[in-house]
Amino acid sequence: MSPLKLATLNLWRRKIPTFLAVGAIAVAVACSGILWRINILASSRFESLGKGPEAVIGAKSGGIDILLGSLNGEGSYPGFLPKKLFDSLRSAQTVQFEDGAQSQTKYIRAIVPFLYFAKFKEARVVATDESFFGQPLDNERMQFESGSWTGNPNEAVIGADIATHSGLNVGDSFTANAWFGEDIFSPTQVSLKVAGILKSTSSTWDRLIYTDLASAQEILKRTDLRTKSIWGADVLNYFLVRLEPNGLQPLQALVNSRTVGQVIDVQTEKTRLEELVGSGKNLGLLLAILVLIQGGLCMASMLITRFEAMSMQLAVLRAIGYQKNQLGTWLVFEGLIIGLCAAVIGGILDYAFFPFICHLLGSSLPSLELGGVMIFASWPVWFMTLLSTTLAVIVPLYRVYHQDVHFSLRG
Repeated sequence: MSPLKLATLNLWRRKIPTFLAVGAIAVAVACSGILWRINILASSRFESLGKGPEAVIGAKSGGIDILLGSLNGEGSYPGFLPKKLFDSLRSAQTVQFEDGAQSQTKYIRAIVPFLYFAKFKEARVVATDESFFGQPLDNERMQFESGSWTGNPNEAVIGADIATHSGLNVGDSFTANAWFGEDIFSPTQVSLKVAGILKSTSSTWDRLIYTDLASAQEILKRTDLRTKSIWGADVLNYFLVRLEPNGLQPLQALVNSRTVGQVIDVQTEKTRLEELVGSGKNLGLLLAILVLIQGGLCMASMLITRFEAMSMQLAVLRAIGYQKNQLGTWLVFEGLIIGLCAAVIGGILDYAFFPFICHLLGSSLPSLELGGVMIFASWPVWFMTLLSTTLAVIVPLYRVYHQDVHFSLRG
């Protein structure tokens, strides 16, 4: 009888211990896989933030909220800012306040409008203008894979990821749904035609759709924004800004103190976010490793106990002609079979419960649509499971190779 056959029959003969062992390790695999993927998902925020702006102006809501809403396309629908403020900042006009105070705005190198107004499936549609593409935020022009930005009403440029997953090409038409937040009902649909496709930037810009401000204004005028905007349809969500040297402080003094907006320094808020979630990420990774080690130790303990109780059986097999290497292979096969079954069941549990766990964590993680982590990202956990269950047979293997057959049979 082959070692594989011996392993299969022995595991099946001891059903309850086998099922308990596989179940315990499968739970450890599922927990480790979930923690592992959460760690990857949390890290995706820093890798995918839109590149370019040195500062962002948004409605007062907190620096990290503005950072993630503008440069990572996540979170709830942001607040509005008056477009007149944007126009004044862009034209470097003197800004006049109600109390008579004035401020010169000569510390901005480039400023880009940003307004979410629709969704195509889960992708956000952004209203902007040619400055996003032609006046680079990142000191180089946005590259097009095909087509170009026209600025014509109801024409759109799509990010590289959108083109890949939707199958849209230049000249194709698609329909998006107006979106100004979950609490604003707007059944309006927006028909758009693809005018261009961006080259991949490996950032949030790949997951957005861009169209002109005129298209957004038409939808805004037909939407009841009384609970959201006191400026009617003349609003934006964010201003993306490149600054002149030492321009941050005067811009913050102007906007933060005298308007409904808030200026954030992108690098400062990114550092704060990394500090905020960094300890949690490291703790999650440590827990994943500890859970996996615990599963491996439990496996080793179980196998040692099982094979201690099988000393007479092993001695009989040796007596009827089985070689040490055959019995050793048998033990290795048992560890592999248990590890493989546990990895498969644990992977299924990981796949089933990961979205639920992410939902419980809420806004502390990016949405799965924006930073989806496939189930196969848990492969290191599965590999470590197979490795640990295989290494767990080392002690029983040592006992087999040093067993005194005659003494065992006499016992």
